[in-house]
Amino acid sequence: MARPLLYIARVPMNTTASTILAVTDLTSASYKLVGFAAFIAGPTDGEVILVSTYGGGGTRLSEAPSTQRAKGEKRRDRIEARLRQEGQLLERQRQWCADRGVRCRAELYEEGGWPDYVLQSAQRSKVDLILVGIQPMAGADDLDPNQISRLAKEAPCPVSMVRLPSLSAF
Repeated sequence: MARPLLYIARVPMNTTASTILAVTDLTSASYKLVGFAAFIAGPTDGEVILVSTYGGGGTRLSEAPSTQRAKGEKRRDRIEARLRQEGQLLERQRQWCADRGVRCRAELYEEGGWPDYVLQSAQRSKVDLILVGIQPMAGADDLDPNQISRLAKEAPCPVSMVRLPSLSAF
């Protein structure tokens, strides 16, 4: 008697709400990640948490103090402008998710050890799944494999890499 290679059993779906944390870089490609997170959380009346970082760069210490002060003020103005812009982009992604009937909140952190922020947020919110988007041929913004490995080891839940379309597709 032939046995089936695949047997699909009817199993009741988990009806508890899922909390999905999506690490977004705010690019147009990351909307695919947000959509995937909403797809997972939506049927269970779950929630999506969007996490992103902003900032960058430091001042050179070899410059004169008055030059450093003037450059420091310009740098602060640039960072504040970038923060406003990235905050608006993050709010658009949050609203896009909410427009699809999925509860969503966003968290914007200062640039730095992004895995630390993700881990803190995941532990605080009792997240069920962390999604990290990767783009083929992303260039300078490639994710460090050591950071991904550390995130996967220390996370209180599964971590999944989601392959996103390259930015050239948009």
